[in-house]
Formats: sequence, C-alpha cells, structure tokens
Amino acid sequence: MSIASIVNGDTARASARVGLVSPRGNEESALSRAFSDAGHEIVSCSSWDELTASAAQLPFDLILCEASMVDGMPADTRAPVIGVDDNSAGSFEATDAMMLLAVELAGKSSRLAELEEIVDGIRSGAAIVGDTPVVRRLQGAVARAADCDATVLIEGPVGSGKSLAARCIHLKSRRADEPVIVKDCATLSSDELNKTIAASKNTTLVLESVDQLPANAQAALVKHLKERSTSRAPSLVRLVATTSAHIPEMVARGAFREDLFYRLHAFPIVVPGLPERVDDIQALADAILDSGVPSSGRNHQGFTPAARMLLESMQWPGNVAQLEAAIRRGQVVAGGGPIDREHLMTTGSESPSASAAPVSATGNAAAAEVELTEDCIRPFEEEEKFLLGRALQATKGNVRRAAQLLGIGRATLYRKIQQYHLRLH
Repeated sequence: MSIASIVNGDTARASARVGLVSPRGNEESALSRAFSDAGHEIVSCSSWDELTASAAQLPFDLILCEASMVDGMPADTRAPVIGVDDNSAGSFEATDAMMLLAVELAGKSSRLAELEEIVDGIRSGAAIVGDTPVVRRLQGAVARAADCDATVLIEGPVGSGKSLAARCIHLKSRRADEPVIVKDCATLSSDELNKTIAASKNTTLVLESVDQLPANAQAALVKHLKERSTSRAPSLVRLVATTSAHIPEMVARGAFREDLFYRLHAFPIVVPGLPERVDDIQALADAILDSGVPSSGRNHQGFTPAARMLLESMQWPGNVAQLEAAIRRGQVVAGGGPIDREHLMTTGSESPSASAAPVSATGNAAAAEVELTEDCIRPFEEEEKFLLGRALQATKGNVRRAAQLLGIGRATLYRKIQQYHLRLH
C-alpha cells in the first residue's frame, strides 16, 4: 500500500492512492486536481479494465467513478467505490468528505497490511527469530504443540517472548481462524475464569502469568482440566499458560497447587533468555528495525560495526523486550542515521563490565574514579580484547565458564578468540 505522511498546517495525515474512472481518461479534471493538490496520488483511467490493471500493480484505497461508468464496474472490485461527477469538485463539503474518507481508508489499509505481515510471520515461524540450537528447539516445540490439543505450559524469563510463542501456537493450529483470547491471571477470579473458558470454545485461551492465579481460580482451573481430560469434544477450548516463575518451588511452598502444575505441564516449552542465545542478537536487532518500517513510513540505515559489537557484549536482564526497547530508543537518538555505539549507550543499558566500578591498583574504586582521565580510555576493540583475555585467564582457559561470566555465547567467544588471536591459558 502506498502510504506517505503529508503535513497540512499542523495536522499530519496519510496520503491515499485514489483511482478515478472517467470517460475522459487521463485528461485532468477539477476533481483529480483537487485530490492531487491535497497530496493524494490519483490515477485517472478511461475504463475499468485499465483501472483493474493498475490495481494489480498497487491496490487503491478509494475509487471514484463518474456516473456514466458505474454500470461497468467489475463484481470483484475490492476498494470502496463512490459515484461522482466532475461538479463534485465545486462542492467543498463533498470533496472534503471524500478526502477524509480516503485518508481514513489509507490508514486502515496500511495497518491491515502491517498486521497481515505480522500474522504471516507468526504462522510461518519466521516471527521467532534466530538460528541457535536453543531457538531451533523452541521453533520445533511450537510446531509440535500447534499440531495437537494438549495443554501447554510456556516457561521462560521476563521479556523472553513467551506471549509470542503462545500466539505462534494458536496461529499455526487448526483454531487459527478464531481470535486468540488472552487473560492476565493476576486479577482473574474463579467466576471470571469460568466465564472466559465458556466463551473460548473453538479457540485458544492464553493464561499469562499463571503462577499468579488466585487460589479459588486455581481450583476452578483444575476442575476444568479434569473435565477436559475425559471429553473427546473437538470444540473444547485449547489452554496455553505462561510463567516466569519456577512453579515446582511454589508447589513446595504451598503457593501453587501440585495437581494443577502437573495438568498444565502436559506439554512444557521453555523459551530461552537472551544470554542463552547471544549469537541471535544480530538477527534479532535487524528484525526489530525491519518491523518498525511499516509504522514509521521510512527505511532505517542499520547499525554501525561498533554498535553491533556493543549489542553482543551488553547485558540484557530484560531479554528480548529490553533489547527492543534499547534499539527503538537508539533509533530515535540516531535521528534517521545509522545507529552507532553512543546511541545505544544513551539508552541506559549496561555493558557486561559497566556494573563494576573501575578499581585502581590499590583496590580503591573511588580513587580510580577520581584519577580517570581521557588518557585512560582505550579504543573499544582494545578494551574488548583485554576483557576477553582477562576472563580466559581467570578461568584458566575454560571457554564455557568464561562465556558465562561475560554473558555471551560460547560460539561468540570462540569467534572472538580467533579474531584477537587470544591464548587459552
């Protein structure tokens, strides 16, 4: 869909692609001139066949048709059609109303195209970005869960993408044509849970943060799962629960029902945190930038090499959600240019070593802070090489342990060892 941003006074609005079917064809009319002057793209055609051919190249948001051409309108015309005559341009009210409709339709078409792209990505599995072993296992588990009706428990740290995995299961399943229903368990009473389950037949009910489900609602959910296990009705609701908690520990404390945990745990799926998939950060960062193009209306210029290196070396306790927030803010700070290292550093995210204050030879951190000058600052690659070498020395060459301490993947560390010709002590 051809959507741009035009400014009229202080009002920003979308420009629309408008088709005009007129016996005069490409001859400029008052109506086409009025739409063009308002910033819309108007395509004048002398026949419906000509307009249909143009629509095959790029769809229209709105079609204007002179009265004499209405009878020839194809039955499969998808865009809204308004019958007009050239005198309509002389009426400010009529022309302005049509322009407002064109703007509204253009915005809705753009949003619909964006949502369709997101849904297609979820259905194909492309929405779960990455190629590390843990992500490939996750993609396989999601595909298997979509092919069955078992109750699924999705576990993983905050911000890792559990909700996305739940939606992927729904949109890849036989229930995909029905809207998914999502409920936050923290405020879900037993009565509301029962009503929600009754209203969710033929679709998927996602219970987010199921560890926060109140005791009376836990009892209601156990009752439903028991009844579900003895029924073969295909129209029953499909349950997918998510949690960031360690539920067995809650069971041991008596904070969560043991029988509920085992029934929810029929098909467990673990979504890895970002520290477990550091080698996916580059692909995730690119996907995050690409996903913002439809809504922003302009292409991005990517990351500089220094920014990419920093992304891999930063700690992400908030996982993918924190990475996305950092990149979105960095994109704003970059002002349309390539995102560089300093743009990401302004987001408040810390590198692995940023949480520790610099320590002087005497061990006095405060003294080191006072003595720090520009002469102490080394190029980023030198600093990275020193940090990696120190981790390898401290772990006596244990790459796995060094990678854990640094918060990066082993594959990344091996690549850096080769890049900097580091020794395994």
